[in-house]
Amino acid sequence: MRKVRILQRISLIIGLGLIIWVFIGAQLSAHLWTITDHEIYFEYPENQMIVNELATKKTVEEFLTSQADSGAIRMDLHLLETSLEALPFVAEAQVYWNLNRTLVVELRATQARAKVFMEQSKYLLTQGGVVLPAPKSAQIDLMICTGLHDSAEAAQAAHILDIIEASKCYDLDGLSQIHFEEDQISITPRGAVHSITSNRDERLVKDLTKLAAFYAAKSDEELGALRHLDLRFKNQVVTTVQ
Repeated sequence: MRKVRILQRISLIIGLGLIIWVFIGAQLSAHLWTITDHEIYFEYPENQMIVNELATKKTVEEFLTSQADSGAIRMDLHLLETSLEALPFVAEAQVYWNLNRTLVVELRATQARAKVFMEQSKYLLTQGGVVLPAPKSAQIDLMICTGLHDSAEAAQAAHILDIIEASKCYDLDGLSQIHFEEDQISITPRGAVHSITSNRDERLVKDLTKLAAFYAAKSDEELGALRHLDLRFKNQVVTTVQ
């Protein structure tokens, strides 16, 4: 008898669950579950407000306007996510509707890694190695890259930044500018009075190792007297004083 009662209770619970789902389905199919509002949220890494928020809002509004009706179940939210992720500096878009009949849009912005001054225009190099025109309204405190000739070369420069960031000398926040030339780069540390010239090719790794050892052997007072460090020569650092 006890087993029979347990089975009866389980059957009752399953039956109630089915009734609830049928009711929800009926509500949706009858268009009672409709979108009446929308909300957009932006997530920016390190306060880099680089997504064009007006373009984002326009994309969402055009999507809603293009729908045959406001029934939530009929909307292709994946299509809207794809359209939003095609916008510059949007890394990820999530779109869903909640129980308040609101379409919720959450956007995560791509993180910019450096500013690139090229062809008399400003660009941003992203963490993914993509070069995009810098938003005119964005005020971002990032290292500047100069001397690059086109977007392809700027994207390849990301490898140089990887090497510098992996060294024991600097992270990218500690750099003010890198100027690229055909076979060498000039590095300007942030807040320092000296600049550094290094090879641009595979010798850069050894150059930075040599620089780290040089820094470790010098006092702040000695470094403060330096104007320029040249790392291009084998097993030595050529210095120029103030």
